[in-house]
Amino acid sequence: MDGGGTKTHGIISDLDGNPFAEVIGGSANFQMLGVDVVARSILKLILELVQKVGCDFHDVKIIVIGLAGAGKEEDKSKIYNGIVKIANEYNLKLPKLIIETDARIALEGALMGGAGIVLISGTGSVMFAKDVNGEIHRVGGWGRFIGDEGSGFTIGREALRAVAKFIDGRGEKTILKDLIFEKFKITDLREVVSKIYSGEFDLASVAPIVMKAGEMGDEIAIKILDDACYELLTHIKAMLGKSNFGERVKLVLMGGVLRNENYLSKKLKKEITKNFPQIDLIEPMASPAYGAIVYAKNLIKNKFALEK
Repeated sequence: MDGGGTKTHGIISDLDGNPFAEVIGGSANFQMLGVDVVARSILKLILELVQKVGCDFHDVKIIVIGLAGAGKEEDKSKIYNGIVKIANEYNLKLPKLIIETDARIALEGALMGGAGIVLISGTGSVMFAKDVNGEIHRVGGWGRFIGDEGSGFTIGREALRAVAKFIDGRGEKTILKDLIFEKFKITDLREVVSKIYSGEFDLASVAPIVMKAGEMGDEIAIKILDDACYELLTHIKAMLGKSNFGERVKLVLMGGVLRNENYLSKKLKKEITKNFPQIDLIEPMASPAYGAIVYAKNLIKNKFALEK
């Protein structure tokens, strides 16, 4: 199962990885919706999958769930305990349950368990990789306050900073002001500021406007996007220095910022080809949800988590 901020995608398969059924549910952002709400939603989707296949819940060998916001062990424990609690309410004995980050299962799906790298830039940014020895490596993903360089959040934040400076007379003129005011139907930047602090405004929603301004030749927008590109390239350089990913290195670009054709994604691909000739840019081989299946298959094969 892949649980993101917008939707949850679940797949059930046999032990060989042959998929039998899938379901789509709502947001799995337990940081915002709360552990209890998300745990109930996840268990409901699991039971839907079992019902679709027509098997018994006790026939399920292992459940792997990749969740946005589950980077820390304490957060993994919260949602794990939440799901166990709800299962106990329904007198359901859970099989082996693994909680991972959504990026971790995205890595498995994108490369079908093989060696390579995924660079993810959506609201936040992070890079995960598996080397030729099967070891997992991570770069970035430090969160919006000290990290998330090259992400939609950071691009949006820098755009609003540039607009604020322009309004004050501290910065250069930029069409970002007019584009942002038009998009969000505001007449004063302070209308956005209060919403940012109350959590009602998604800074990453400004990123597409910056892409548009960049395509239109706005120098401020271009600088913001060029900086984002540079930061993502430093992620790649740092990752390549960590281990051996093979003579030819597979790299998958993921997340809303990089999956769409825009100024940043096009520039980044060009710079990767120019600076890292050993890298082969490839499309994801499978979805993050199927990545959870690949992850589970590997655990069963190695009899790892099942014996703990």
